[in-house]
Amino acid sequence: MSFQQEFASAFGEKYKNLQLQSVVVKKGEDVLSVTFLYPSTDQELSVQEKQEIVKWLDDTLDLEGLSLRVKFMRAFVEEKLIRKAIANFFERKYKLVMTYISDQSFKIDITAIDVIVEVELSLRMHNFFSEHKIASELSKFLQDNFLTNFVISLKQNQQLVDEVDIENVEISTTYKVTKRFDVQIVKEVIGKDIPTKPEFLKGIKSPKSAVIVAGYIKKLERREFVIKKGKLAGQSKAYFTFVLDDGKGRMDCIYFCPKSQEKNMDVLEEFMYVLVQGDVQVQKISGKLQLVVDKLALASEVEKEPEQPVKKIQMGPVVEIEKIVALEQDSLFEQQQKYNNKIMGRKIVVFDCETTGLDRENDQIIELGAVKIENGNIVEKFSTFVKPTVRIPYEVTKLTGITDDMVVDAPPIENVIRDFYEFTRGCILSGHNVINFDMLFIKREGENAGLDFDNEVIDTMNEARVARLKISRFNLATVVKALGLTLEGAHRAWNDAYATAQVLLKLNETQRKYG
Repeated sequence: MSFQQEFASAFGEKYKNLQLQSVVVKKGEDVLSVTFLYPSTDQELSVQEKQEIVKWLDDTLDLEGLSLRVKFMRAFVEEKLIRKAIANFFERKYKLVMTYISDQSFKIDITAIDVIVEVELSLRMHNFFSEHKIASELSKFLQDNFLTNFVISLKQNQQLVDEVDIENVEISTTYKVTKRFDVQIVKEVIGKDIPTKPEFLKGIKSPKSAVIVAGYIKKLERREFVIKKGKLAGQSKAYFTFVLDDGKGRMDCIYFCPKSQEKNMDVLEEFMYVLVQGDVQVQKISGKLQLVVDKLALASEVEKEPEQPVKKIQMGPVVEIEKIVALEQDSLFEQQQKYNNKIMGRKIVVFDCETTGLDRENDQIIELGAVKIENGNIVEKFSTFVKPTVRIPYEVTKLTGITDDMVVDAPPIENVIRDFYEFTRGCILSGHNVINFDMLFIKREGENAGLDFDNEVIDTMNEARVARLKISRFNLATVVKALGLTLEGAHRAWNDAYATAQVLLKLNETQRKYG
């Protein structure tokens, strides 16, 4: 239950126009400041009413030694104040935009129902506002500050011409607008309708409301706490903590989980890619920023088309392809009975990458392993270390066992990726959680070498979900165990690739015997 819901449950319609504006913990002062807004048209709150609200807050919140300070402010809807708020919005969030617009760009009409703000823009600035959804962001900001509905109307004036080219302003100026990227929602877990243009975590430097971010889950933990005060005192409540890593930054996240959402949260596992919406706040004890989750969905990044035509390169092979004759079956007829058409008559390369980290733009492949399946037979092995241009981080060595000494004489990625391209030519590619991770590294390195990995892709994580295995987590080790298979030497590319190939075959048997 959110704060607003708990507040409404306690007071009903009595304070329906009272809105929470901010909750701030001042570092070093041990003070929790809570600020409420209410419309200037409402009667001023009495001393008794304010005391009633403060007492409820003190009983409900677990202050842990903090003193409580509550402010009640009236929101006056005046044109002068609105213009000041608009200037403040652009000064804090889109400072460069003020180079191309002025106070005269805004026409404000205060009606009995709402406030209409018309913004006159050049063609280029109109497109810029639309692309970054600035109108809706400004509308929400004004509504939160004035407690009335705002309608932002963008008016295009073709006679206005920008004196400065605003394209690529995000990388050419000190004052950057929020840089965002595109994702696709795979499955909604908590809440609905999360905007699919998250911002990068590294750009969040202070508390912020309604933040949209995306990244990989790390250090996922489920915990419980006992409610100390109020009507629910003595009852336990679950909460989840994890670190969100988008490859450019990371942030601690917390979700206070209602009973009704516990099953949904239990499907999450480490290294899943998720889209999250919530408020960034300052942790009471550590003083670090923390994202309090409101909505969450499984997601995948939208891949961009390569801008330059690909060019094939010709070099001598550096990876020796090993035949695996021992794993071939007796006859094609027997295999036609054993596997379905997803396997039979097709060539599939199942692969896995080990990397220096999770940043799909900057981290590097340090090991690449794969097996080739033909008509249900595992017939070839591809396995090699890759020499990175940076040192392998300690946490990666601890996880994989791969050290700098092991890759010092390995071939560089520009040579390995060419051999892998030849190995996968005419084949379907497969792996576990491969779409959201491994495939992005392969495509990036392929583009750098002038190679286009446009193969069809089968993700065994999705295959396992569709098969309705009786498991709550779908990482490779759990799926392998559920299918009665074995995984030896996890987090090594060849071992993971071989186990994944076994999973793919098992999931596509014509007579499946697993639960």
